[in-house]
Amino acid sequence: MRYLLVAALALTVSGCACTAMPNYFNGNYYMAGDAACVNARALSSTQIMCSDKKGNDTGYRDAMTVEQMQMYQMQVAQQQYQMQQLSQSLQQVGQTFQNASNQIAQQNQQFVAPQVQPITPQGYGGTTYVRSGNTWVGSNGSSCQIVGQNILCSDGRRCQLIGQNLICN
Repeated sequence: MRYLLVAALALTVSGCACTAMPNYFNGNYYMAGDAACVNARALSSTQIMCSDKKGNDTGYRDAMTVEQMQMYQMQVAQQQYQMQQLSQSLQQVGQTFQNASNQIAQQNQQFVAPQVQPITPQGYGGTTYVRSGNTWVGSNGSSCQIVGQNILCSDGRRCQLIGQNLICN
């Protein structure tokens, strides 16, 4: 029977985007294994007929020449080299991020919050305020925030910062 099923080509194509690669059959290498050449049968000593996974003939393919095999091997080697280069680049980028993360962690450990002096308003019932960032916390439990050009307090007062003093109305 002339219809030979190539074991190397008997790939089950189940939704994969397979690409052709050299497959040894009947004493020669043939580009096969893609969706159009899942199975093959010999037409001559240097030619095969390909078929898809449903068994439909999709066309013939000639055996690869020595030059074609060498070209294929060079392309594979080039792709491997490019993948190694990409892998090294990604490792370098990862190391750069790791170094930056470590540096930030060290800087955060060395950070010391600045000491601030309480702001004493003149003539307002002796309430003193301590500033922390953009918030002032009053000794009476109120808090004040910068809103646009104004400083608004939780107890409804509006304040202004004049020098080191928080003056509230």
